[in-house]
Amino acid sequence: MRFYGFFLRFSFCFCNLVQSFYMLKQERHQVILKKIKKNRKVLSNVLSKELFVSEDTVRRDLKELELKKLLHKVHGGALSIESKILTYDERSIADIDKKKIIAKKAVKLIHDGQVIIMSGSTTNLELAKIIPENINATVFTYSLPIALELTYHPSVEVIFIGGKLNKDAQVTTGIDVVNLISKIRADICFMGTGGINIKRGMTEPNWEVSHIKKCMIEASDYVVAMCISTKVMDVKRFSVVPLRDIDTIITDFKPNNPIFNEYVSQGITVI
Repeated sequence: MRFYGFFLRFSFCFCNLVQSFYMLKQERHQVILKKIKKNRKVLSNVLSKELFVSEDTVRRDLKELELKKLLHKVHGGALSIESKILTYDERSIADIDKKKIIAKKAVKLIHDGQVIIMSGSTTNLELAKIIPENINATVFTYSLPIALELTYHPSVEVIFIGGKLNKDAQVTTGIDVVNLISKIRADICFMGTGGINIKRGMTEPNWEVSHIKKCMIEASDYVVAMCISTKVMDVKRFSVVPLRDIDTIITDFKPNNPIFNEYVSQGITVI
């Protein structure tokens, strides 16, 4: 009788285990997505223990979720789509429609005779493509793609700020870049942004980039922050400048969007 009771309990547990094996795949995916949304990353070995499955099973789960473009699989786990560090080519096509809207607004601020300084953002690359042929200006940039794009412009003088080339970002970095920028006096600066926020101002995920951008802003009489809508109110790790150092914000939002009320109240022009 005792053996019979043990057998029933064993059968019940075994059936539950088999049922879980067949039923929990979708539930595992939901757990993984919740964790990656909260922590921006997950580790395969940790998921294996928490979900009571092998690491091979976790890797298959992550691969399926990546195919659905719900996360980015990396060695040892996965990152949220937002956390993935994109290559320059990937960034240049990401949110391209939004960047073109911003570029069309920004180009209206470019006039004959200006000295312009451009950061290495892919939004600025779109701006460089549409500068009117009749504009005669000088453009400083540390972005290799922007400098190359402007070589096709008939009357823009291009001054490339040399330094150590960051191959992934296609920009130059280092003390040489900072020193040259400190000697420039620009009429207007077109600045891509990692994030812009009322309290934190302009921020960047990379310290070296944040320092270069700060120097660019200090060298400019007028500062234009070019920011796609997903980066409005966002905050990155390193501070560039407070909000008071920015003159104009250009986004793909409409200027009368309520999200900009506080910005406008602080004297910032929103386009």
